[in-house]
Amino acid sequence: LSSFQIDVWRQNTAQQSALEAEGELRNTLRQFMHDVRGASQSNTGSYAIELASTTALTIYSDIDGDINRERIRYRLENGAITRGVTKPTGSPVSYLDANESKKTLVHSVATSTTHFDYFDGNYMGTTSPLTIPIDNYRVRFIRFSITVDKNPSLPPAAITMSGAAVVRSLKDNF
Repeated sequence: LSSFQIDVWRQNTAQQSALEAEGELRNTLRQFMHDVRGASQSNTGSYAIELASTTALTIYSDIDGDINRERIRYRLENGAITRGVTKPTGSPVSYLDANESKKTLVHSVATSTTHFDYFDGNYMGTTSPLTIPIDNYRVRFIRFSITVDKNPSLPPAAITMSGAAVVRSLKDNF
């Protein structure tokens, strides 16, 4: 009986861990897609996409409805996905790294399979992503694939989810 109880407890713990990971992924990708859709030129006049790499994305988007565009940085660092938000300040306006508010969104990220993919205006659902280094001015569609594995040596298996969005302000293939 004792062995049975231990097995039930382990299975319950594994399932709870998988559900938490799935929730983190869904919330992160929902937020990511909202941010990307709203990306536009910064308050300093910078292009909507500041940085596009396989492990990081920096865009400008008005996320709080105050007409100012915040700098938003998604990064894969130390086995986690973080999101940093910097409000524009000063006169002339600037985005100071010291003012960044950073939050960890997803933990236990499998770094080898988590990445951003970037596509140009010709993307029709089956074309290959743009090659590295990315020319930010060609990007129109961004996909973010995240894999989470709370404990690679124990079940459940890794969970992978992807979210993608068009940068609406840059859309040019009407």
